[in-house]
Amino acid sequence: MAVPFTLFFLMLSREEEPDDPLFALFAGLAMGIVFGLTAFSERLRQRRLKRLGIWDGA
Repeated sequence: MAVPFTLFFLMLSREEEPDDPLFALFAGLAMGIVFGLTAFSERLRQRRLKRLGIWDGA
């Protein structure tokens, strides 16, 4: 997820600003970290529910 968001922020950046590519890189990495942590926490939640017998994987 970080690469598409980085490219998106790079497309929105202005050419005359030298800090915009750096901002795009950090913003893309931040979005990638957010999505990665969300997926990781969802996997942990599913494991816990499966272990408790509440969730059958459907």
